[in-house]
Amino acid sequence: MLYNNAGERSTAIQILESHDANMKNIGFMKVNLAMDNYWIRDFGPVYLVNDKGERKLVVFKYFWNENHFMAEFASLSGLPVINSSLNSSGGAREENGKGTMILSEAHELDVNHPKTKMQIEQEMIDKLNLKKIIWLKKGIPQDDSFLSGPLISNIYPNGVNGHIDEFCRFVDPGTIMVTTVSESEARQHPILDIAKRRLDDNYRILMESTDQDGNTFDIIKVPIAPLIIRKKDGTPDSPLVATVTSYMNFIITNNSVILPSYVNEGSRRKALLNREQHVRDIFQNAFPGREIIRVRADTLNFFSGGFHCISINEPQLP
Repeated sequence: MLYNNAGERSTAIQILESHDANMKNIGFMKVNLAMDNYWIRDFGPVYLVNDKGERKLVVFKYFWNENHFMAEFASLSGLPVINSSLNSSGGAREENGKGTMILSEAHELDVNHPKTKMQIEQEMIDKLNLKKIIWLKKGIPQDDSFLSGPLISNIYPNGVNGHIDEFCRFVDPGTIMVTTVSESEARQHPILDIAKRRLDDNYRILMESTDQDGNTFDIIKVPIAPLIIRKKDGTPDSPLVATVTSYMNFIITNNSVILPSYVNEGSRRKALLNREQHVRDIFQNAFPGREIIRVRADTLNFFSGGFHCISINEPQLP
């Protein structure tokens, strides 16, 4: 664990080594670094590794504030640093480890205004040594920015304008999981109808896309997580917000996958229990060598992120 302290607050961050989807723990260290939140995935280290096992850090700007954490982390690590002019969050980037990255057009153009999509793509390719970028359109509506206004009536989004890890993830270099909404679900609530239209567009893009070598992807559909609407704060006239729930915000560990859950075993909500068993079966088939561990995520989701957002990984050396 890497413990980061900011004043009286502290956050525990697990550092994992990874090679594609295979990860192993590398031990413990304790340091004091400047930070202002626990979303380490977004502002934490990005590693480049060559065939000799030599590593460098790519440091992006962080739209939340100046990325003092990375400046201190880079100094602590002693690794060479490549600086980027882009605002970029780890949860907004999804890579297959072989040269292909998936980005959300709505998010990147928002945080990097007035840069164009072509400028953003070229900077990503140059700094991360990529071969190809797949551009999806928009994320789930719950993950839109609160400042963008209500989704419907007085129900606002509560997110960061479309992070990839809330709706689309690589399982391995050639397999992608993507959130989907059924026709019947779309009829249940206007926000789910918005989600269906967005996610259908993204699914079509992925089905027509290829990887860095021209190969098509295996696409796994995963049902959307329950729609949870709550008051933003405790005041009587507080606006309502749609919590950023997602089964896609999972963590891959050595021997397991930490899967977000929204119901306890033994609950009387049989439909949701059956749904989550179905989701668990999908993940077990996708990750046959790992135990699928369901953990309640709704409280963390209320603060606009999930398990993947509070974890970080380090590439395993050859």
